[in-house]
Amino acid sequence: MHILKFSGHDTFYCRQQWLLKGVELIGNECVGGFGDLEEAILNLGVGKNMVQAIQYWLRAFALVDDEKRLSTIANLIFSEQNGYDRYLEDEGTLWLLQYLICKTRTASIFNLIFSDYAKERISNEFDEKQILNFIKIKIAETTNRETSDNTLSSDFKVFIQSYFSGVRVAKTLEDDFNSPLIELNLISSINRENGVVTYKLNKENRIDFPLEIFGFCLLEQYGNKGSVQFKEIRETLGSYFVLTNEGLEIILEKLCSKYIEFVFNDDAGIRQIQLKGDDDNFKMELLENYYHGV
Repeated sequence: MHILKFSGHDTFYCRQQWLLKGVELIGNECVGGFGDLEEAILNLGVGKNMVQAIQYWLRAFALVDDEKRLSTIANLIFSEQNGYDRYLEDEGTLWLLQYLICKTRTASIFNLIFSDYAKERISNEFDEKQILNFIKIKIAETTNRETSDNTLSSDFKVFIQSYFSGVRVAKTLEDDFNSPLIELNLISSINRENGVVTYKLNKENRIDFPLEIFGFCLLEQYGNKGSVQFKEIRETLGSYFVLTNEGLEIILEKLCSKYIEFVFNDDAGIRQIQLKGDDDNFKMELLENYYHGV
């Protein structure tokens, strides 16, 4: 059973350059990575709490493993020599990060809102109280460990700031930088009444979604299964990317048309995707094709 976590970021959302800074710090053997806090503060140019937050977000986005070593995807994106998108300028990279933070579940609230909450509610609208009540139910279902209202409220605010800039009063240079995920426009504010802000998941067709990025995520999620039902994809990738059912169908059909390794079947009313390219080489080929325009 997965342990739910709602702290570790010290109330700091992930800033635009933090992931690159963190990856570079770990990769630069000369400065000792995060092992020496004073050196880390100096090299990252941030305060102690922000150093801890950067470490948290590296784990949340699956850029480091349990041994605090850089993951394959971290090297592919951020490598100084031939990284695909070191400065997160490509929308496909942002979708990849969105997938990773939902799948990894280090920051549990991301998966809970995009997948679990969206699956169990008809409406795409929510406010803080609704989400906190929902999370408390999930905590009761999965663990005996209670989490304070203040911790949950802080986590919710960090989540919202990851997707919606709102109004901020800049206190430091770092506060001037938004989260990279804001560009995906997955969440908007639709109403403010009696001090309560209502937000909305911006569910769209997204028919221009980068196919190779979707294919990579699909294999990361289900590559060892051989086949996966449309319903399962809808409740994971479809939810992570805030896709309509129609949009998800269009993306899958395009993916199957372009790559023979994906086959869309509809037998006896059960829609599923056969995954014939489930090795790591094909996953890497998909990323290479995307970033190098094949």
